[in-house]
Amino acid sequence: MKVAVEQTKDIEIENKVIKETTKEKTIKKRDYSIDLIRVVACLSVICAHLCLQVLNTAYNRIDWSRLLEKSFLKDGIALFFMITGFFLVNGRSYKKIWSGTIKKILLPSFIFVLFTQAFYPFIVNKETFLYCIQNFNINPLGIIQSILKADITYLNDTCAHLWYIYSYIKVVIWIPILWLVCKETNECKLARKIMLGFGIAKLLLQDIQRFFILPVIGEINILTIVPTEIVYVLLGYELFVHKDKLKNNKKLTILTFIGFVATNLIKYRVEILYMVVNSLVDIVGRPNFIEWEYTAFNIISGLCLFMFLYSIDLKNEKFNKVLLWLSNKTFGIYLVHYLILAKIDLYKFEKIEKFIFELLYLFVGMIITLILSLIILVIIEQIKKVFIKGINLILKKQES
Repeated sequence: MKVAVEQTKDIEIENKVIKETTKEKTIKKRDYSIDLIRVVACLSVICAHLCLQVLNTAYNRIDWSRLLEKSFLKDGIALFFMITGFFLVNGRSYKKIWSGTIKKILLPSFIFVLFTQAFYPFIVNKETFLYCIQNFNINPLGIIQSILKADITYLNDTCAHLWYIYSYIKVVIWIPILWLVCKETNECKLARKIMLGFGIAKLLLQDIQRFFILPVIGEINILTIVPTEIVYVLLGYELFVHKDKLKNNKKLTILTFIGFVATNLIKYRVEILYMVVNSLVDIVGRPNFIEWEYTAFNIISGLCLFMFLYSIDLKNEKFNKVLLWLSNKTFGIYLVHYLILAKIDLYKFEKIEKFIFELLYLFVGMIITLILSLIILVIIEQIKKVFIKGINLILKKQES
């Protein structure tokens, strides 16, 4: 009997050692550089939404320094898609990918939509929170219509940033096809080059057509076969393939930083030219500004920023733990921060005009928005834990 007890204890000790060893290996394998990129991407998105209007309503003029700031804050979404490509062949099954997408992306987004629709008057400072509860109103038909139209702004403007969710779902649908070409055989490499060629050619032509009328090229609709999101994902996979060359590369850190700054300065000059052309040529439906996420320029700046961040040597364990904690909350921050900005009402800050004060506003605003978002997320997590404990207690009572 004693022998059996001792054997059981030995087995328990061995299992404990195995678990601790596995945990240590997992920690060692964690690529904190990706966590850094994810956090920077999240902060970039926050700053892009914080950025004051280029057409300054307070002084009724164009604020060129704001245009410069805007040029440097358009790589967040590109980084998120590249991260998706970086982990494209991590061994997860397609079923698990969809399961994770539903639980971690779609369900929180749906709850966000319900909340914003029910409490929109409170969010935009028109009514009290209590008023919204007393006059609780959700339009299921409106939600269904907005989903089918792929236009969440049909509900309210606090959902405008959810366009990213549709783009992400597009990527998830493409994943089985991407798995076929994301292998290191000659045929797969050729297939990736062709796909990237089509996607980048489309963006280049779109960039050219902002300044020149190209009716013949404009009819080549076959170039639209490869969505821009897939281009970013494929580039993310290529970065994964060559990650050993990027890691802790000091020369690359310097070169990619210079490349990132130079590309964004060019973007700034190009957009100035675009705005001048817009003022001279009146084209119906032509946007006032360039959506940089869907340009060839953004591919270059996004790649430079990704490689710059990935090449940084991260050795501080405390810093890495903070990175990991923040990284795990980036999607929640992405959802929640838009509500905070709507509640604050950024039009209050339109009178800021000096470049140094605009930068200070962006920095302070980013920190405050990040902290408030994290507080809200922690509260939601605690409510979730209490709710789950309550359900478990009820189930146990029913069983007993």
